[in-house]
Amino acid sequence: MITRDSFAKEYDRFAKALTRRVKAYLRDPNAENVHRLRTATRRLQAAFALLPKATRNQNNAQKAMARIKKLMKVNASVRDQDIILSKLSMNKHPTHERLIENMRKSRKSHLDQAKQLALSVQKDPGPRLKSRDLSDSVLQRRYNKVVRNLSSKITSELPLVREDPSKVEELHVVRRDCKQLRYILEMSEFSRPPKPLVTLRSWQDLLGTIRDHDVMIEYLQGLKRSTELQVALNIEIENRNKNYRKFVEVSRENPVSRFAAKP
Repeated sequence: MITRDSFAKEYDRFAKALTRRVKAYLRDPNAENVHRLRTATRRLQAAFALLPKATRNQNNAQKAMARIKKLMKVNASVRDQDIILSKLSMNKHPTHERLIENMRKSRKSHLDQAKQLALSVQKDPGPRLKSRDLSDSVLQRRYNKVVRNLSSKITSELPLVREDPSKVEELHVVRRDCKQLRYILEMSEFSRPPKPLVTLRSWQDLLGTIRDHDVMIEYLQGLKRSTELQVALNIEIENRNKNYRKFVEVSRENPVSRFAAKP
């Protein structure tokens, strides 16, 4: 169950968190602050999806969310480069050192663009909200609809990605949808986390690890191959396959499907 008072409190918390994360990011855009800013933007986006239609469709609200979306897209490239840098730094081979230098230059270029977008978000992080602006019944209907739609989407996507490990982008979409559904479920009131929420958290951990492997694999496959890089690629593929098999196993049962729309 979700109430206007609890939701308004959570929405305000997410908006303030985004403001803090943007300030920290602009002050020091290290890998941790990049990751925290991405989490803050995704949580606010999830909450925004539950706002009344009239509020969501306001011109200022649409512009604010568009800025956040652009920031997330550019920041995703920075995050991918941080993943690659982290993995390259585990090996002190001269080949990796040259790659690290080039990757840092590329990261700086993407970061310059991301900072400009972050400044625009800092000026206007989106609409503010008060509980009196909401209706419990309207909010609950919207919540149920979003949960139902996301659950249906995840349930329809799962068979494909569980049967074919090559569906990299499709698996990334599942991860994104699971993350949004998790954030929305966390906004409801409960004495203990329901099973679907616990499941989504465990799936998210594995899907995040698989995504990191996929980012690194794509990067290594785009380089001129050497013995050193081939070894690194083989290790990355082997570890990716192990984590993929774990995900296939843990996703045999899908408690999220109970929220899905009936066919």
